[in-house]
Amino acid sequence: MPPIISQFVKFTTKTGFTLASSEFAALRTAVAQRGVKEQYFGLDTDNRDTLLWVIQWPMPKGPQETAQFKESVNALDARGSPNIVYLPFAHESLPRPALTAPVCELCFLHVKDKAAKVSLAHSLEKTFTDCYFADGFGGGSWSVAQNDDRLYFYYLGWESRELHGAFSKTELFAEELDKIMPHTDGAGFNFVHLVREEEMVV
Repeated sequence: MPPIISQFVKFTTKTGFTLASSEFAALRTAVAQRGVKEQYFGLDTDNRDTLLWVIQWPMPKGPQETAQFKESVNALDARGSPNIVYLPFAHESLPRPALTAPVCELCFLHVKDKAAKVSLAHSLEKTFTDCYFADGFGGGSWSVAQNDDRLYFYYLGWESRELHGAFSKTELFAEELDKIMPHTDGAGFNFVHLVREEEMVV
């Protein structure tokens, strides 16, 4: 199982955008031609103006992004500047349970400084591993962003939003987050049902 760089791209879509967009299809074809065998995408469940795209770039080459490709990615975003994060994983299989789950939660925590990274190391990992005690959790993984070493990103798979919601009301859910949040300057999440590229029917 080879290592990968998982590229997370979050777009604000333009009026009238659909997943059948020819411009978006061309981008997915472009990464497939550059060696990507696994990519996922979908519209945010709570905000249909948000498009989420996960590209699993195989190592050792990693992301193969030309200037033209980057321009086309920017052009798809309503603001001309999508949010892009590069996440290394030791094995391509690690994030897959989340990406293929009925509900995929993509969330992040951004710690304020490097000192917090050290003091919160245990909590930043445990907030993920605690999910395994939750009903409806299907697996996933987490990583520190390659392009921002204070950004912790989590791919979490759930059977349903209801089961996630039930877990979010527990003491276990809050235990580590209560320690982490005072030391963050950013946090967020998206819920999405992702489609794998070859499953797309236009």
